[in-house]
Amino acid sequence: MGHPRRPLPQIMLVGALIGCAAGCGGAASTVKSRAPASFSTDPYIASSRYAVCMRHHGVPHPNPDKRGDFHLTPAEEGRMRAVPRSKREAAGKACFHHLKGLNMAPLSRHAKERALGVLRQLSRCMQGYGYAMGPPLVKNMSRGRAFFGFRNPHPPPLTKRLAQAQHNCEKRVDMAGQLDRIIADDRSGL
Repeated sequence: MGHPRRPLPQIMLVGALIGCAAGCGGAASTVKSRAPASFSTDPYIASSRYAVCMRHHGVPHPNPDKRGDFHLTPAEEGRMRAVPRSKREAAGKACFHHLKGLNMAPLSRHAKERALGVLRQLSRCMQGYGYAMGPPLVKNMSRGRAFFGFRNPHPPPLTKRLAQAQHNCEKRVDMAGQLDRIIADDRSGL
């Protein structure tokens, strides 16, 4: 018989900073013009400075990978969400200057359409666990970030079962890897 289909909450998959995080990484995302000396155009250095600054402001932000990308595990995302939103937003504003040497352009229409395809793959996977995702949503946000998730005005509480299904499906469809490639391609002009 299977599980009843339940609508999922509007969720920020792989963390709220994926647009910034994935877009910061890779040589293709460095800015072509000169950046002021206080900003690094090296994705790893800039992202590392950003993470340290966020922690200094009370947000348990993880370090980037060697390309300067942030990939939040469910546990890391949970620790960050435990910090009040106002404090996270204030820290993000205070620390964003570390990323100004990188290409933080909003995603193009083409990139957003490609990302919607990734979310549809995730939705099909989640249906196998008995969850209905709702319409996919990709939206540019401030400071080079992008939101990747689903619209749902009446989200159920996040349970361990739901979190595990989401984690399994994100890995199965290589969501972080696909979104990283889409953002890198978009910001490199491909």
